[in-house]
Amino acid sequence: MACYALFDEKKLNSAIGGAVFCNGRIQYDKKYLEFSRLWMHDNYGCNTESWFIAKCMKALQKKFITYEGVVTWADGGIGHNGTVYRAANFVYDGDSRKVKKYMGKNKKVIFQRTATASSICIGEDVPKKRFIYYFDAKKREQLKNIK
Repeated sequence: MACYALFDEKKLNSAIGGAVFCNGRIQYDKKYLEFSRLWMHDNYGCNTESWFIAKCMKALQKKFITYEGVVTWADGGIGHNGTVYRAANFVYDGDSRKVKKYMGKNKKVIFQRTATASSICIGEDVPKKRFIYYFDAKKREQLKNIK
């Protein structure tokens, strides 16, 4: 639904960052966009991600005026805790449900929705942390102080 790129002024032919937003899961249909990908080159300072996300949020708010905001996830299983989302004024909204992991026929890990009766359960995935950026600044600040 929306993609944004960040370029270095001195190197206009090479992107240093990008973000992808989609309609995502059915429960968010026409209510929240889903922040599905963020990439940023490591050589551009500690506040580059939050600055870029803030610019994206302003552009999305203008483009998708009927939406309430943007939802995203931090994957604790790979060491992410949502620091960049908190820095960009997202509100922590709870954890995802636990999802069982299985061993597939090819000995690779597969998840509950693709497992079959013959798949062997090998444990549960670490729940992800859900964050929401509300386009309504008053609601965002109110919920940020509660959660």
